[in-house]
Amino acid sequence: MILDLEEMKRKTLIRTGLLFMAAALFTACSSNDDNKENNGTDDGKKVNIAKAVTFKVDFADYNAEQEVGVTRAGNQEEKIGRQVIGLGNGILAQCTLQRDTTKQLKTIATRALPDDTYTMLAYDVATHTLRGELIGNVVGGVFRYSSFGAIEIPAGTYDFVLFNSKVSRSGNLLTVTRVNAGDALIGRTTGKVIPASPYNQLVTFTMKHVAAKVKVKLTGYMQFSAGIKATLASVNATDVPSSSIYDASTGTWSLGTGAATTDNLTYGGSQFGGAITPGLGRTSFIAASSEDAFFMPSTDVSKLKLTFTAGTIYNQNMTNTSLTFAPKTPLQLDQNGSYVLNVKLMYRFLYLMSDGTRGFIDKTTFGGGTKTPIAVVVSQSRHMAVALENAGGADATYAWTSMSYATWHGTFPGKVNLWFLHNKTVLNEDINISFFVLENGNSVTWDAAESRDNTTIKGNDTRFPAFYAAGHYTPTLPTGVNLTGKMVGKKWYLAALGEWKYVCSALGFGETADLLTNKNTCRWQATLAHAAFTQVGGTSIVAKKIYWSSTELKFLPRPDCCRLGAALDLSHLPVRIYFGGGRYNTMKELNQGYTVRPFIIYDE
Repeated sequence: MILDLEEMKRKTLIRTGLLFMAAALFTACSSNDDNKENNGTDDGKKVNIAKAVTFKVDFADYNAEQEVGVTRAGNQEEKIGRQVIGLGNGILAQCTLQRDTTKQLKTIATRALPDDTYTMLAYDVATHTLRGELIGNVVGGVFRYSSFGAIEIPAGTYDFVLFNSKVSRSGNLLTVTRVNAGDALIGRTTGKVIPASPYNQLVTFTMKHVAAKVKVKLTGYMQFSAGIKATLASVNATDVPSSSIYDASTGTWSLGTGAATTDNLTYGGSQFGGAITPGLGRTSFIAASSEDAFFMPSTDVSKLKLTFTAGTIYNQNMTNTSLTFAPKTPLQLDQNGSYVLNVKLMYRFLYLMSDGTRGFIDKTTFGGGTKTPIAVVVSQSRHMAVALENAGGADATYAWTSMSYATWHGTFPGKVNLWFLHNKTVLNEDINISFFVLENGNSVTWDAAESRDNTTIKGNDTRFPAFYAAGHYTPTLPTGVNLTGKMVGKKWYLAALGEWKYVCSALGFGETADLLTNKNTCRWQATLAHAAFTQVGGTSIVAKKIYWSSTELKFLPRPDCCRLGAALDLSHLPVRIYFGGGRYNTMKELNQGYTVRPFIIYDE
């Protein structure tokens, strides 16, 4: 009986254990069924993507998505047309906005993301529902989550968003202010499939700047000294957005409220820049702001204003001069775009038009106006202008006369325009001054009384090719444009020596007093004189160095030769103009070919 009782107890315990195990298995099966139904997966398992997926992080430089330097729809490279703005101090500004074409060649080390805290969000691609988040750092180009972080999500398709600490978050909305715009980074990967059993799964983020970067560059035709300062500011207090808001669930942007903005810009001394012109070298100077200005995407450029606060350009005080950008069509800055806002500063040269009127570049077809320029005015009081082109074309040359020197000197010298002593130490002051005051090129070209025979009109005589070329010069004009109004019947001429000094003084800020003290050299701003012609489609007056003048000199002998009884040297020599440094000197080779640049006297 005792054995039977013990056997019964043992069997009862076995039956109880089996019932418990069956209940546990039933509960587990029920739990698995619940998971399968709730997660929408085949096996009911969740994926811990923090452990199962590698998140690689790349960095996109500014303009990484733009094909810089090629024509794009919407003219992305140059967005502001040839807009010319008067600054009110004798200086004009021509503005263009371009993608920054500077290649940002960075090594892996310099391309590394800032040491910062990053947050990653995971969204269901279909419902845009937030499934989880991770906080961590980017180390070696890989996002590393914090040790306590985890996102367990069902297998499926997801959008992932990664952003740094310069971005503030409220639910699904990520906000960036202008203060942090230059450092805020956001990356997004869309439609990434995460399988139930990830194997070497990779998700790649390309981090982009939230802001658009703008650098303001000044370009001119005269060196800028250090000390120029300016502000790039909003036109008013509401037009420039103070923040941008990114909806991480949908990937869409919206703008925050507008606010008054001001960025201070400083400039060092200018550097050489621009195209190279034969005989001149660099033809422009550039100075870029030391600072970049950052704006929210979709900022309208027409809402910005540049105001100079200090500095001198073209000998003009720039303080309190300003310009507002006014593109012909609305222009908005792109996210992660880098731009150069180029402000070309031009001196207020006065031009003679094909109808006889005068005006600045903004009146010409090259500055947004309707008139065709044909010459640059060098003296308003004398109504004197210089042709935009060389006679016969840019490379044409002519002899002063086709006669031999013996024939010219022996039988056909012109009337003496000027006496000049070889030895400047005994040069009479009045003669020295008259050397550069003589301004009778028009009469020498067209008045027979200026020739010794009182008959020859050099402007109509082919024996004087330089005079003939100047007198018969016709400006190159666009189809359908003719010389009209006060220009009908006007005659061009070969300028006298003294008339050339206005080219030096009016177009290149040259000191003509130097002509009396510096061996006939006029120091000037050659690139500025170059621009006076080329900015309206003309031929540089500096690229061709030597020009004929109409002036003849009669040289007296040196005093020492006269004391020795030497014969007087009374030879006539025409004068050429050499623009290596604005130097004037003479030529005996009458048949030598040099350039002809016609002058003209226009009516009031």
